[in-house]
Formats: sequence, C-alpha cells, structure tokens
Amino acid sequence: MRRVLTVILIVAIVTVAVLVATSKKEGPDMSLSKQKRTLTPEQLLRWFNRPNKPLRLRTSTDILPGGYAAAMAPVMVDWQSSRPWDEHGFVILLNLNHGGNPVDGTTVFCSARVPLDGVEAAEFTLLPLDNIGQEGLIQHGQLRFLFAADHPIELLNYGNEEMGSDYHIRDLVFSWEAWRPPDTGYKFKTGMNPAAYLLTPRCFSGPTRFLDDALGHRDWFSYRLRLPNGRRGLAELLKTNLALCDGVARHNVSKILKQLEEEWALQAPRSEKNQAEAMAEWEELRKVMAPNSLTTDTLIDLPDDDLPYQTLLRSCATMSLYTINVAVDRLVADGHTDGLDMDHRMLPDLGHQEPWMTELAKTDLKGIFLRTPAILRFLRANPQAFPKNIPHQLERAGLLEMENGKPKKIHYRLDDITPYGTLQENLIK
Repeated sequence: MRRVLTVILIVAIVTVAVLVATSKKEGPDMSLSKQKRTLTPEQLLRWFNRPNKPLRLRTSTDILPGGYAAAMAPVMVDWQSSRPWDEHGFVILLNLNHGGNPVDGTTVFCSARVPLDGVEAAEFTLLPLDNIGQEGLIQHGQLRFLFAADHPIELLNYGNEEMGSDYHIRDLVFSWEAWRPPDTGYKFKTGMNPAAYLLTPRCFSGPTRFLDDALGHRDWFSYRLRLPNGRRGLAELLKTNLALCDGVARHNVSKILKQLEEEWALQAPRSEKNQAEAMAEWEELRKVMAPNSLTTDTLIDLPDDDLPYQTLLRSCATMSLYTINVAVDRLVADGHTDGLDMDHRMLPDLGHQEPWMTELAKTDLKGIFLRTPAILRFLRANPQAFPKNIPHQLERAGLLEMENGKPKKIHYRLDDITPYGTLQENLIK
C-alpha cells in the first residue's frame, strides 16, 4: 500500500510540473499596443489621502515604480479613522476592489466602513483552476465574510440614501496572491523561489470577485466555517484577518519603497517639481505607508522571511488556512474551545523554506525526480500544501458547519446558483 501511495504522489508531482511547463500559450495579440503608466509619488499620496474618492486604474498597464501591478495593490486599514476597540467597533478599509470591468480592463478601488460585529458567516472557498475540476491538485483558496442585513458594509464613495443610492454591500472576499507585473502570469514552479513574488493580500466585494472568477471559468466551492464562541468567534477571525493583511501589506509596500527610492523620486515631472520637492513627497509617502505597531503577537506580526509569496508555504490557500488557525489559537487562549477536536486542531505554522524548494524553481524534469524523496517527505508532513486537502483538515478539527453528517459545501457557478441568486434574476429583461 505504501508503494502504491508513493507512486501516486510521484505521478501527482510530475503532473503538476507538466501542467506548469505546458501552460497555455497566448495567441496573436490582436489588441492595440498598450503603454505602461507608472504612478508617481504625488498621485499615490492623493490616492491614500482621499479615501472617499474612487480610484479607477487600467488593470493591464498601470504599475507602481518597480513594475508591480497597481491593480494588485494590497488591502490596508486606515487605523486613525477606525475604532476597532469600541463596543460596536469598525474599521475603514482601503483599496477595496469594487466595480471596474474586466472586459475593458479597468479596476476600481474604493474605501468602506466595515462593522466588526456584523459578520454572520464565513466561508473557505476553493476555485479549481484551468478546468481541472474540483479534485484537481491546483486550486485557488480564499476567505469570504458575509455580513448581516442590519450590519452591512458601507461604501464611502458611492453616494448615500439622500441621493437615492444603495451604498451597502454584504460580503467581502480576501485573496492572498503573488504580486507581480501586470503582464506576467503566475507560475507554480517559479513561485517555489521566495525571491520571485511579493505576497499581496487583496480584498474584493463578493460580486466583483465572483464576476472575475466566473469569466475565468472558475466555480466557487464554498465550505461554511464554524468557529468557537459563535459570532464572536467569526468577529475574531475577521479582526485577525484584517490585522494580518494590513501588516503584510504595509511591510511589503515599505520594502518596495526602500528598494526603489531613487526611481520613485525621479517620477515627478521635471517641469513641475525639483528633486527636493520630489524627495519630500517620497518621505511623506513612506510615513503614511509605514507599518503600524498594533500587536506584539508574532503570529500576526510576521517576520521578513515570511512576507514573500511561496507556492507551498505561503500560497493563497495556506495563508487563508493560517489566518483561520491564528484566530482559533487566540480563541483557545481565551478559553473558547466549544466544538473543537483538540486532537486534530492545527497549530498556526507557515513552515520553513528548504533548499530543495528554491532549487525546484530552476530545475528541469530530471531535477524534480532527483528531489522526489524530499518532496514526498514534505507533502506527507504538510498535506495542506495541496488546497484540496484543507477542507478535510478543517472538518477533522471541528471548524466546518455540518449538514446531514457532511460538511456544508455550496457550489456556486454562473449558469446555476450564484451567491446572489440566479443570473436571470439580476438581469434587466
């Protein structure tokens, strides 16, 4: 039996390598030539200092100095305007993807007031990629928070009731991704090297994310989470998620600023600003983007070694799982263990970069086979490296809602039931 299992795992690893190596090639570019636009420090300061104004970006051409896609900018929290410790606390969320149009290549960022006690449900969602199917090895994982009707999220730049507008939304999706240039696709093997991509936690309104995924033929398989202490446990998950996202976001943005100081300073138009003025803007930008010292919890305030994206250790799915485990760890520390199977509870651990992982990013098929023993050892000890294994781990730990003896799982897709009803219901007839 052990030999059979070993063969299956080897075949699985080789399959992943082949899938990555033989990814779809782009056809002839029939569109107009697209010229990149680099945002200046002045523009970025205006973006950050005017959170009540929506920002419309060109998804495929707008970049930050250094080449990172502006549309992939991470979600942050405006802590000065937030009241997270009040009885009915809230946070002001920045860089929320809401609106935009994937057909014409536009992304819209806005700000929102998020009630911390408004979460009524949370889901861990898997999205099979490249039409592999639900049981495929390569899947995207993300967290979705659903808010109660009487505690919705308020968009800060979409009018108000006096204007007759509906400025409320009911769900947020948080997705950890590999930050890269807009014209560079993610590669599984390349991501084994932590120097390849930065980690960026992105936040979407649910409808915006679902539309993007539906157009990419990615169905949602959503598992409803169950945390100790009921809705307060869900609130703890949201708080943990926001603190972790904001911390990673600010540290990585600060890293970009530090590495590219001269390049950023030179972005100011020479006809309008001299070098001293450009540097003053640069310094102000560094201050507003600097990390906040919110907690001494090392599980949330991650060290620099844990800030890059890494395919097995810090992927979309493993970071979502890590967030859940940190929240549960904090709840257990406060004495909330109801419903947990303590023998199968997963402790928060992102793992460590091993030499074979970095080597794998640059090797060929022969090199993959030579490293098979190390790969098999890691996968046996870390089944969460394959996203499809995570729901079973959550179930064993007692962290999933059950229905008729099985985990509550909802399959959302565009041609049947979406999270917002059927498409036919929402179209103008």
